[in-house]
Order: sequence, then structure tokens, then C-alpha cells
Amino acid sequence: MNLFDILNSKLLYILVGAGLVFIFCLCIFFCKRAMTRAKELNISDDKIKSAIRTSVVFSIVPSISIIIGLITLAPLLGVPWPWFRLSVVGSLPYELSAADLSIKGAGYASFEDFIANGVPSVIGAIMFVMSIAIMAGMVFNIFALKKVHTSVLKAGEKDTPFMDLALSVLIIGMMSVFVPIQSVKSIIHLLTIIVSAIITVVCSKIATKYNISWLNDFTMSFALIGGMAAAVIFTNMGIGG
Repeated sequence: MNLFDILNSKLLYILVGAGLVFIFCLCIFFCKRAMTRAKELNISDDKIKSAIRTSVVFSIVPSISIIIGLITLAPLLGVPWPWFRLSVVGSLPYELSAADLSIKGAGYASFEDFIANGVPSVIGAIMFVMSIAIMAGMVFNIFALKKVHTSVLKAGEKDTPFMDLALSVLIIGMMSVFVPIQSVKSIIHLLTIIVSAIITVVCSKIATKYNISWLNDFTMSFALIGGMAAAVIFTNMGIGG
């Protein structure tokens, strides 16, 4: 039995399916509670239906990025586990980073080395690290979310240069960590980042110039799709090969 016999096993599909069904039931439960509360607040049925329709429509295109993430992770970790991770609280950058650190911690040089020479016992360690690390945010929210949320709302009421500067520094700091690491891996990595950046800027310019506010919500999905398409084209062209 090789690694992908385990990563794509029927048992894992069943377990993941059961977990997703449970989460779906939770969504239905809270949706019904929200509708009940909305009626208690005398919100009309038309407004409730409009909110539901808008939520459904504006969830379609952003979910493309999740599908892309699944396509990216499937050759590395099979289908069911990435499907579960990205459907709950995961994100592609986090999942890749956590899995990569797990593999290197187990003594493998890369994903390719793990796939070629890995042992089944490491799979459990990868799943554990990917799951436990991201739980810090959820545990933090249990105890501190209300206070943080209230503080953010109060800060948002004041138009201070410090808040704008702090948010800008946060974004730049995150980009300074991830972008250089990916840029130096290969020419294709660098060109893919450039294409994604160009798509992001173009979408932002179009949204601003023509007042298309919804386009801002879909910019990340378009950048992901364009970047992946560009990476495939550059690879087939033999750039950096």
C-alpha cells in the first residue's frame, strides 16, 4: 500500500463526508435561527430572501479559489483531506505551509521526497499539525473575540492616520514574508506572482473607474485563476526549464 492508497482511501472519504455533513447541518441550524431572529426584529420576508439570494450569488465566484486550492493540494495530499481542510477553516497558503513544515520536520526534503520515500505513519503527523496549528485562532476567539470586535468597532469610528498606517504595515509585513520566498524558487514562480499582481491591479482599477464594487470581492479569485493559467503556460513554454 502506497501513500496515496491511504490519502485517497474510502475510509477517509467516509470520515470527511461525515464531518462535512455535520458542518452543513450546523449551517442550516444557525440559518434557521438567524431567520427566526430576523422575524422577531420585524424584518420583512422580502429582505430576508434578498439577503439569502445575495449571499448565495456572492459566494459562488470566491469559492473558485477553494476549488483551485483543492486542485493544488490533491497531487500532494490526495483529495479527501484537502477537501475537508479547505471546506472548514483552512486556506491554501496555510495548508501548504503547515504540511511542508510537517514533512521537513519528519526528515524529508520536500513534498516530492515525501511522496517518493514517505512512510504511512507521517500522514497522521501531517494531518495533526495542519489541524492543531490553526485551532489557536478559534480558541482565541472563544475568549477574546467579543472584546477585540468591540475595540475594532470603536477604532473604526475614529478616522485616525495611525489605524490606516497600522493596517498598511500589517499587509506589507505579510507580503514581505511570503512573496520573496516564492519569488526566488524559480523564474516561473516569479512570473506567476507578477501576472497575479497585474491582474489584481487591473481589477482594482476597473472597479474604481467604473464603480463596480462587487469586483473587489472577486479580485482574489481572478488573480488565482490567472496566475495558475500563466504558470501552466510558462511551464509548457519551457521557461526556466
